Amino acid sequence: MPAGRPRKPTALHELQGTGQKSRMNELEPVLSSRLPDRPSWIEDDKLASSLYDQVVQYVHNMGIATEVDGLALSILADQLSIYIEMRSKIREEGTIIEVVGSQGQVKKIPHPCLGQMQATVTTVHKFLREYGLTASSRPNVSTIDKASDVNSFDDFMNL
Repeated sequence: MPAGRPRKPTALHELQGTGQKSRMNELEPVLSSRLPDRPSWIEDDKLASSLYDQVVQYVHNMGIATEVDGLALSILADQLSIYIEMRSKIREEGTIIEVVGSQGQVKKIPHPCLGQMQATVTTVHKFLREYGLTASSRPNVSTIDKASDVNSFDDFMNL
């Protein structure tokens, strides 16, 4: 995977007049805005299922949800539910816990969930940025509905 920022969609290049035929993917799929179906495996987890519904509604209201986004959004919801569960456990047990060592001594150590919780935050943040769900990433996301009615730069300027 190449480093750097993600590529602009072909439709955006065409609207801006910066598209070069040699760099375009003529077979790039074009999808319309639609609520994705919830994967069946996420329905077993009540919290993740509820979070999925929330996140899907956010991206649908933004006009960027497509039918193929269900899997990615379900992973985001699943990671959010794991974060919430770990957060609850840490709040209940504390950030520092006591454990008994091999020779019977009591040691105070950071809660084991802290590291996994931080890794989950990193994963969640990447998904949030991908869908424009952070303030700094929102300008980089284009909606589907507006772009579908635009065929030229003049159409784009009349939006």
